[in-house]
Amino acid sequence: MKNAENIIETRQQTAKLIVDVILNKITVLDALKSFPKESSDPSVKTCFHILVHYESDEELRKKDPLYKETQDEFLVETAETLLKGDPLPVNIIKEYQDFYQNDLFYPEMTKENILKRLRKFINL
Repeated sequence: MKNAENIIETRQQTAKLIVDVILNKITVLDALKSFPKESSDPSVKTCFHILVHYESDEELRKKDPLYKETQDEFLVETAETLLKGDPLPVNIIKEYQDFYQNDLFYPEMTKENILKRLRKFINL
């Protein structure tokens, strides 16, 4: 029972980070630094990738209002799902697992480590 409670709490913590990003209370970088590092939950790991994509799509979001709206709705739906303690749909998890073979988590979530990893995945 304790493990299930931890998963729910971790999902809710992750959802709050996403909400704070959506509301511009924190930056994506701050959210990534605050991400639960010990979680083995695929939903939480997927959300890390989702936020990385959100950050890397900044220019596209400025140019394409429909893309921005769609991405924002996706983030809201993701946060709502996790706030309830529910897992993300399997197709979303699979989409991100197929895209990333490596885990994005670092032992130390420093600005330098995050930027290195972002550059690797967005071809900078």
